Amino acid sequence: MGGGGTQAGHRDPTSGYTNSYVYGYNLSGDYPNNMSESSLTTAPINCTGQSGVHLTFWRWLGVEHPAFDHAYVRVSNNLVNWTTVWQNEAEVADSAWVFQDLDISAVADGQPTVYLRWTMGTTDSNLTYCGWNIDDIGLYSTLCEGIAGDYNGDGRVDQEDFNQFLTCYTGLDGSVGPGCAIFDFDADADVDLRDFAEFQLLFTGP
Repeated sequence: MGGGGTQAGHRDPTSGYTNSYVYGYNLSGDYPNNMSESSLTTAPINCTGQSGVHLTFWRWLGVEHPAFDHAYVRVSNNLVNWTTVWQNEAEVADSAWVFQDLDISAVADGQPTVYLRWTMGTTDSNLTYCGWNIDDIGLYSTLCEGIAGDYNGDGRVDQEDFNQFLTCYTGLDGSVGPGCAIFDFDADADVDLRDFAEFQLLFTGP
């Protein structure tokens, strides 16, 4: 892919942050002069039961000073009202991938439909840069208000959660693996038979 864009700033990346797939505006060159806003918008994301939601992604961006050209990150929970959570406040000329962590809690917390949008433009008639390149988009919350034992967050403690419990089970001499803390009911840093007993009490069936 890419590697284009030369008038100002730096070229587009030649690969993603972790692989060859990247979202971006014109992966092989600069954005144009005199362009209106052009946006990449996600499908709806369910943030029900989540609090303190943050958006993370890796960015490789080139954009002129905002007196001339603009780049935005916006969030909505209804596709009508959009809140800008980031915009360029100066020229941006990334020459490497840059990690971004944005607090979107004011719009996303507890919402069943959350939309993320990266916007390129408007631009003036002078310099052009490589624009947005985006990789490894993720969401996390600082407080999950879900159900204990509900690993997949579907509101039930069922067979799918049991299957995941089996992969997380360590016994007395183990430790809590990545993503398995939801099964450590007694908070003793392992997932053992005592935790399984608590899981059984919550189990609602297939």
